[in-house]
Amino acid sequence: MYAGCGKSPDELYYEAKSLIGSRETIDDGLKCLVEFERKYPDDPRAPEVLLTIATVHQAKQDFDNAIAAYESLFSRYPGTAEEYKGRFLLGYMYFDELRDPVSAGSIFRDFIAAYPDSELTVSAQVLLENIDQPIEEWPVIKALDQSVPEEPGQIRSDSD
Repeated sequence: MYAGCGKSPDELYYEAKSLIGSRETIDDGLKCLVEFERKYPDDPRAPEVLLTIATVHQAKQDFDNAIAAYESLFSRYPGTAEEYKGRFLLGYMYFDELRDPVSAGSIFRDFIAAYPDSELTVSAQVLLENIDQPIEEWPVIKALDQSVPEEPGQIRSDSD
């Protein structure tokens, strides 16, 4: 029996949040989160908990369980802020960690279509436009590199 069994929703939630903050206790925290989501799926914090479950699995490089948690979030809590964040994070996981540009591209295209005016849409568009290029080759990165002075206090001009 791990910490958290038999606790109220508030106790279990706060215990889980506390436990996931440390490498030594992250697994116990993850168990508490899973228990919370299983016992209290109608709690207003359940979408946040499921998003946290997905991101903890992702951080642990347990990608199969991360994907399953993201998919569960999308099907169980559609229309939530957590679904919105989760869809972007899933695409980014495919892009950055799984190095799967086909899946990442599909997820980002769906994200842009679903959330055309959102804050993350610009990021999704940049990632999608540059999905097959190393980051150093992205036009936006090249533009930043050209505008950064080589020495502190130095201003770069177009003739440099």
